[in-house]
Amino acid sequence: MARYPFSRHYAQTSPPSPTLVSMSPYEWSVIDSASRLGRTYSRVLGPTEERFFYDRIFNGTADIVWSYTVQGTNTVQDVAVFSEANVSRAWATLKQLHPLLGARMEVNSEDRTVAFVVAEQALLTHQQDEVTVRTVSSVAEVEATIWHYARDAPTEDHHIMARVWVFARGDEPGTYEVLFRAAHAISDGISGATLARTFFDILSSPPTKIPSLEERLALVVPSNALNPTLEMSSARQRWRRAIAKVTFFNRRGKLAGGHTFPRTITDSTYCTPARTERPSTEFTISESRAILDSCRRYKVTFGAAVPVISQMALTRFLHRRYLRGDISLEEWEYRRRQPMHYGGPLNLRSYLDREWQRKGGPMSVALMIDFYDVTLPFMPTPYGSRRDESLPRAADGAPPYAALLSRDRVVYRTKLARRQLANSVKHPLLLEIAHARQPLYVVRQKMITAHYNATRKGEPLPSFPELADFDKVPSDYVFTGGMSSVGDMSILLPSNYPLPTSHPLSIQAYTAPSSNSGNASEAPAGSKVSKTPPPVTAAEDAVLRILDSSTVLHSRPMEFFLGNWTSRDRIHLTLTYDGNVYRKEDVEEYLQDCREAALYYFAEDENARVKL
Repeated sequence: MARYPFSRHYAQTSPPSPTLVSMSPYEWSVIDSASRLGRTYSRVLGPTEERFFYDRIFNGTADIVWSYTVQGTNTVQDVAVFSEANVSRAWATLKQLHPLLGARMEVNSEDRTVAFVVAEQALLTHQQDEVTVRTVSSVAEVEATIWHYARDAPTEDHHIMARVWVFARGDEPGTYEVLFRAAHAISDGISGATLARTFFDILSSPPTKIPSLEERLALVVPSNALNPTLEMSSARQRWRRAIAKVTFFNRRGKLAGGHTFPRTITDSTYCTPARTERPSTEFTISESRAILDSCRRYKVTFGAAVPVISQMALTRFLHRRYLRGDISLEEWEYRRRQPMHYGGPLNLRSYLDREWQRKGGPMSVALMIDFYDVTLPFMPTPYGSRRDESLPRAADGAPPYAALLSRDRVVYRTKLARRQLANSVKHPLLLEIAHARQPLYVVRQKMITAHYNATRKGEPLPSFPELADFDKVPSDYVFTGGMSSVGDMSILLPSNYPLPTSHPLSIQAYTAPSSNSGNASEAPAGSKVSKTPPPVTAAEDAVLRILDSSTVLHSRPMEFFLGNWTSRDRIHLTLTYDGNVYRKEDVEEYLQDCREAALYYFAEDENARVKL
């Protein structure tokens, strides 16, 4: 790979012009070996990474903040463990293990390609704002920090790729609030868990040997370079890519119709930075147990059930609006005949190169996702367009769930969603289809970012005629909402630290990775995971423990994204949405409907089930 003559930092440059995707491997190369401060490495961003590069330029869209409430177990010991010196040591070690945390993104001044640049010195030291350790008077100060960067000043710290805050709670001695913030171009949901787990393990452990930088860099390459079929002949690879492209276009062509949650949009909403909002709800331990037991009985995952839960919640919400006259007859007749299209991120780690997995690739902080689509039939409207007083209504004004759709039919729709997910991940061209999707997302985000910049400057909007070549979706297609299901976080993110040295995800595993290192990675719905739980640290041996956690994702324009995960035996639901487009009171009502739908249809325990 030739040396790249890079231009200034990306935030000071205009977006590169659209380019087609190359399927060749993305290798790291040394671009500076003469400096006394160490070598500097570079590689071109993969297409999915490039898409999120443009997101970041677009007012910090998709940047992620992970928040953890942590408790020390020994007052005297806590002083050393959570000291600025130890936090700085842990962060430097973390960057050496996961070098993209200390990278920067730069644009080639000649061909306008975007590349990661990693300097050895940047992994050993800290830039301004990378590490913050201080005491706060209450959790309100922590919340203010989160929303300052997630909503008020999202580009203020874009001179760094990732950072950490450790706040000692002045109002609760022994309790600490730990925040991580990172660009989505180098991270995803699994990476977030990896980042936190590794940091807490390092923080509570003595210094450990770090693998060479070359070894670590070799693991953080895009999925395009990790397709097992790259070992096939060139002719066969071309054939697979051609069939995958046709398959992708055919799938997109079938995504006709649809409708979404009531919203207010304009012609410029798509390129107007979102106002991120994030309400959430959680189920009690008994409710969560009843729901998960029911899912196991029906042989489905809760992740597969969430699209149907969302649909039933939206169904009751729309019925409520229609029956009180907020929705016209014309709109109602249209909506009740439309399907609902959902989708979300899909973890690719389990499907990538086996040698990469054996060397610990799934344990790296990097972006390794594709996206899936799930289409559900039209919402149930058993009373058609009737509005008369004889219709059954619950206390909240909408027909009860029992009158809308039976549990058997909800289970059927859940299995329909599960089958669509399984068909996606089991397709023999899974990775090729994922890579066929990438040009669409890259060019589309380039266009949004370019239009955002042009609008701010009062300039004409540049055209992107090539966008039509990358998508065959019908013009009437409407996306209902995004979904994300991480599953049981206790496997990826144990509560007590340091981890046992025999734990496959402990810091010790980085020096001796094996074929087992990828087994704790998130598996998509429909795939098999190991049922053997890894060893855990006993409470009396723990130096620190995680009490609570949350994630704040910088919303996209018009985003309506329902995430779920299980942590400490509780199911959590979080809705990330654009406050410029959706009304807060409507969203909170919908989220309550989601909670009630999950309990009604999936809580077999009568004590946990709601009476709707």
